[in-house]
Amino acid sequence: MNVASFDSSKNPLQEMLSHVSSGEMQLPDFQRGWVWDDEHIKSLIASISQSFPIGAVMTLENGGKDVRFQPRPIEGSESSCNNEVPDTLVLDGQQRLTSLFQALMMDHPVITWDAKGKKVLRWYYLDMKKCISREIDREDAVISVPEDKLVKTFRGEVTLDLSSDEDEYARDIFPVKAIFHSSDWRQ
Repeated sequence: MNVASFDSSKNPLQEMLSHVSSGEMQLPDFQRGWVWDDEHIKSLIASISQSFPIGAVMTLENGGKDVRFQPRPIEGSESSCNNEVPDTLVLDGQQRLTSLFQALMMDHPVITWDAKGKKVLRWYYLDMKKCISREIDREDAVISVPEDKLVKTFRGEVTLDLSSDEDEYARDIFPVKAIFHSSDWRQ
């Protein structure tokens, strides 16, 4: 008789994303590609910034005797995986994990899609003043900016410049990619 065991442990987000980065956590080859758009990513960041539940991530321990799936890295982690054989495969939660990995762990913009389905490169930020306001919905405090970190009007006038650390500090706009290593920003 084959007895399966189940575990519903709570792993810290940073630890899970670190496993994605190292290749210890990957996808089985049958999973579809990552497809979340800019609005989904902003909403997810707003939820985790308030410690709201974002759903479970279902994983499978890799390397069982009976079933072996071909693994593939989570999008964005490919270069750091170095053909690593994963310990864990993600069965459910890929969209959330990939979005969080790309927004919080990578040092380049996230490749995503706008509301019209056009591919865009985005950096994600939290407007700290809006985050602490009781009158402003947290989703309105999450900012998505283009690759050059310049928000412009349709005429090309710059309305928000976050192209340097000093610009971020001066405007109290926190880059979510610095969440796990924020000591420089806090200084």
